[in-house]
Amino acid sequence: MTTPNPAHVTPREKQLLILVAQGKKNREIAEALFLAPTSVRTYLVSLRRKLGVNGHRAALARIAFRDRHLDPGMPRGQAPTLDGGEKRLLRTVADGLTLTEIAEQTGQSSDQVKVRMAQLFSKLGAEDRIDAMRICEQHRLLDETAAGSGPADPARTGRAA
Repeated sequence: MTTPNPAHVTPREKQLLILVAQGKKNREIAEALFLAPTSVRTYLVSLRRKLGVNGHRAALARIAFRDRHLDPGMPRGQAPTLDGGEKRLLRTVADGLTLTEIAEQTGQSSDQVKVRMAQLFSKLGAEDRIDAMRICEQHRLLDETAAGSGPADPARTGRAA
């Protein structure tokens, strides 16, 4: 089966996307692909620009699952029912925002956002942001027009990998 490649992701970039979606750290990716850690960082910055995303690795993981560079697997059980606030929080995760940025956007403290994210991850059965993106893709909890699938926010360009 051939996956569409609208951003023309190279085979090497696809390898990086897959490893990021598997939760690998830059050092682990460097070892797996026989690259210098600085090369991994450069690849990830370039890949974010090419795909139009910035921020947290979860944004890249979502694209890897969404575009089927890595199969998110079959959904387990019934899709969780999420309220509007939970869906908005998931979209900020998919968009790659940090805890601080989410707190600023919502007018909450970082601690309040941490608690909300922990509750949401528990509800999803997710271990972390990347696992949450996998589960979202399995159950189609975020549609294609959701944040995280479009162009990068120009105010957030230039962020480090």
